Amino acid sequence: MKYGIWIAAALAIVAPSTAGADEPITLKLGFPPPPVSNFYGGALVPWSQEIEKATGGTVKIQIFPGGVLADHRNAYDRVLNGVADIVFGLHGILGKTFQKSTVSSLPGFPATGAQCTAALWQLYSTGVIASEYEKVRPLAFSCFPPTNIVSHKPLRSIDDVKGLKVSVSSRIYGQEVEILGGAPITLATTELYQGLQRGTVDAAVVGMAAVAAYKLTEVANYYFDAPIGQTTEYLVMNTQSYAKLPEAARKVFDQTTGASLSARLGNAAKEENDMGLRRVEGVEGKILTKMSDRDLPKFRTAMQPLIDQWLAETPDGAHVLAAYKAELAKLGAAK
Repeated sequence: MKYGIWIAAALAIVAPSTAGADEPITLKLGFPPPPVSNFYGGALVPWSQEIEKATGGTVKIQIFPGGVLADHRNAYDRVLNGVADIVFGLHGILGKTFQKSTVSSLPGFPATGAQCTAALWQLYSTGVIASEYEKVRPLAFSCFPPTNIVSHKPLRSIDDVKGLKVSVSSRIYGQEVEILGGAPITLATTELYQGLQRGTVDAAVVGMAAVAAYKLTEVANYYFDAPIGQTTEYLVMNTQSYAKLPEAARKVFDQTTGASLSARLGNAAKEENDMGLRRVEGVEGKILTKMSDRDLPKFRTAMQPLIDQWLAETPDGAHVLAAYKAELAKLGAAK
């Protein structure tokens, strides 16, 4: 009996959204992180409430957090096939699907999360990376502050990565680790705690937000801050789900998404990152090291072959990279 109830509940989740003439349209939003994420309570929930209020209750957004409707690996497929109307996901996990969009993951650009977020949305809105989103309707992008390397082994300079087994979440991060002499290993974020605890990996390329969310301070004492690249997120909508909305509701979506929603998601990413930093900075036994200005040119030189490869593999890559650098320069990013 219980099994039958579970099946019925699952079917209710994945069934297409329907509404009668006088019923509100309910849009399903797949959100892989847990509901404690600041993206959830700090950005998406308030935005969904604004949508409902601005449409007079004719459109509601139901958020399914924690991988119930979509996880990071299948989120994009979920929105393409209409299981979800909207999904939140990570660009890096999808490999070459968003090859141009991974420009912000390239090493050597010490931009803030806010600068990266604004630059990435501008690349889309001006058409530079728009060809990658022809199957969906982008609502917002966001970037975390620069990614860190966390380790349970001494890690005080980029040279200390040599010989370490390092968990990575994207192809670019794996290439960086190889250049630095480490061995990249792919682990899900949820597996990092046990991986570090058991020695499956010695370190992980991960943002400070994950340090807080997954309690990595319990299994890692060393934190190295370097311009390794930035993890980026997308919030995209099924094109048919958008087209079926009443015209007034579509206008509300247009007015509340884009650069403004991207900025809100970017702020949420910063808050999560800062939460992780607070658990490390000034805490006894935790060593936080920032790459020195003296080592930055050496690091950039080492990473140039990776950038050259990205340029060769990316359609119109030179234009994308030049446009990204130009946007960062407008925003006052460090050089």
